[in-house]
Amino acid sequence: MGMATFGETRSVMHTIIIVKGMIPMRNVLKKALCLLLALCMAASLGACYSEDNTWAAKHGDDVMPIGSYIYYLSSAYTDAGSRVSANDKILEGTIDGQGAKEWIKDRALAYIGAYYYVCDKFDELGLTLTDEDRNAIENGASAYWSYYKSGMEAMGISEESFTKAYAEQNVRAQLVLEALYGEGGEKEVPESEMLDYYQETYSSYEYMYVSKSKLDEDGNSVAITDEEAQGILDSLDDFCERINSEDMTLAEAYNEYSQISMTTPSHEAPGAMKKSQMHPNISSALPDMEDNEVKVIEVETGVYLLQKLSVEEYFDTQMEDEAQRSALLTEYKGTEFNEDAMEQGKALAGVEVNEKALKKIPVDKVVTNKDQTGASVAPTSSGEDEAESEAEDDAKAASSQAKAESEAASEAGSEKQ
Repeated sequence: MGMATFGETRSVMHTIIIVKGMIPMRNVLKKALCLLLALCMAASLGACYSEDNTWAAKHGDDVMPIGSYIYYLSSAYTDAGSRVSANDKILEGTIDGQGAKEWIKDRALAYIGAYYYVCDKFDELGLTLTDEDRNAIENGASAYWSYYKSGMEAMGISEESFTKAYAEQNVRAQLVLEALYGEGGEKEVPESEMLDYYQETYSSYEYMYVSKSKLDEDGNSVAITDEEAQGILDSLDDFCERINSEDMTLAEAYNEYSQISMTTPSHEAPGAMKKSQMHPNISSALPDMEDNEVKVIEVETGVYLLQKLSVEEYFDTQMEDEAQRSALLTEYKGTEFNEDAMEQGKALAGVEVNEKALKKIPVDKVVTNKDQTGASVAPTSSGEDEAESEAEDDAKAASSQAKAESEAASEAGSEKQ
């Protein structure tokens, strides 16, 4: 059958309408209008959507989705928060003489460059992803995605984009870092240099702490008497002398004191901790002590029995474990590696950036609170820190006494790592 002419078409339509005369003409017109509107809407949506807006950058055969750029934009915003004064709104702040919004966009672009630098270096070094590495990527992505899915999707970040920008990048970067700075690498870090870093960054110790407060019959924290405080000092002085004479260990002193006093003082087990994370009462005492020396340190809220340990022993133990050695190397050289990757990425040839698509993603897209201020603040004085920390020690020690639990060791500040 041939194609009907316009006139024939009208005749056919008319015939159908007559046959189905039960359908009012206004309904037919209404349906035709709805169809026309639907077609117009589809055409409009088609005009808005473009494959050109789905990617952020290309390098070789790799295409970075726009969602990965949005993730990097979000990360850059977080970075900016630590560089803007606490008195200023992040988006209105200034970083290194540059407006925060522009700095954030430049930082996100630097992250893209770093991603491709790591990919190129990964191939250059002849590295490959093992099944264990692929599992690490999958597990690392899914672990975080389960927590942040709703927030990221609201910003326009898919799980695939997040996996690429975060998990894949982290695993590859770790492998590249270890190949560069590890044994045989072009930037190999000697063990002696690692030891120097460890000694400068960490201290090792063990202590027990007895509070100068106790709980009354109503469960309220009250100060002990001067006589009771002197009794604590006398006991810990005796233990100090016995430990320094190698007649007992600090752990044994803790157990004996607990039995005699029928209390549960706090006890920090032997370990190494970053000096920057230590309680001021501890960090201020250790520099004047010799390895294995024990001292009694009285503060306003309590008394410490503190022993300084050899940090070199903990370093040796860490270096014998491959995972711990890798973690220490990353801690030592991670920042240097990341900054270098971003600098190298800026000059990387062959990276095509989709400027048109990126301009459609404002920094505000990754911000939920535009009035949020920065976090760059001057540290409080050591005296204020110490007073506050001692108060925390006292409160936690009193709680420990009530519950008879050794977990009150946390009152000294933070846990060893």
